[in-house]
Amino acid sequence: MTNRSNYTQTRFLQEYARMLAPSEGSFIAYNPLACPVIDVDTMSGNFIDVAGGFADESPFDDMVISDGMDRPNIVKTTISKVDGWTLQQHALGVQVNTQSQAFAEGNGNDLRRAKTAMLMKHTAIVRERVLAALVFNATTFAGYTAAVGTRWDAAGSDPSADALIAQDSTLTNAGEKPNTCIMGYEVYKALRTNARIVELWSRTGSSGGIVPDDAIAAALDVDRIIVGSASSNTAAEGLTATNAMIWGKFALFCHISASPTPYTPQSCIQRFRWRGAADPEIKRYALAGDYKEQIDANFVEQFTVPTPALGYLFSAVVA
Repeated sequence: MTNRSNYTQTRFLQEYARMLAPSEGSFIAYNPLACPVIDVDTMSGNFIDVAGGFADESPFDDMVISDGMDRPNIVKTTISKVDGWTLQQHALGVQVNTQSQAFAEGNGNDLRRAKTAMLMKHTAIVRERVLAALVFNATTFAGYTAAVGTRWDAAGSDPSADALIAQDSTLTNAGEKPNTCIMGYEVYKALRTNARIVELWSRTGSSGGIVPDDAIAAALDVDRIIVGSASSNTAAEGLTATNAMIWGKFALFCHISASPTPYTPQSCIQRFRWRGAADPEIKRYALAGDYKEQIDANFVEQFTVPTPALGYLFSAVVA
């Protein structure tokens, strides 16, 4: 049985693991512009929802204080709790044979570092899959999702017009305009050659070349586009590897707040994290018999979509 009391939080491996974090351009789970981090002090919590934020229904509240009134009219509000966050501990580990480690060191290598690198790559893929399954999901955005009228890789499509549909939805239902469009890599490729996008870009005086990301963002009327370009092996264990993109053929228009607070949801997507967590915390400990040791990468977090109305999801965007 593992002696878990001999945990060692290895500072060297901890810093090494942080250096191995994937670039923001490939893994959305690590990108704060798509998935801002909220540090919380409790493992679970609720939001406080105050209804009436879009003013009263007709007849509208009158702000004029007439002669003889001793106070302004009262705004009717309803306060209720809304599910917030429930953190869980997530971890994966790798094992290192101590004798093999000694042989590796004799050859100028470090088996612990090599295994830690593999562990970090694997945890990045797993976390990306979790986020993609949550975000590119019609159930998550029930009531705020549709298929595009004409797929963006087909002749006659107009992504700019579809973007306005998303904008109308978030403005009407949440009072905020989308500032970000998260898309799968296949969608991104289609947009770079879409006739409507190319036409709009040409009006800016472009001299040609590949349509840049900022031109695509401008055509979709958002501040930025974020492309999920991470891939992973989809084959069953033991079969020949078959790599595929993790993010599918969807496009999510959403409002992302760079610094939301835990008690007032202001962002379509958020990652809640235990305050003070090393993110990840790397632990190393000996296994029974002292011939092997295990290295674990631990996260205490939850990916959430606390305010679906701040997003609008298009499915089947390309063939």
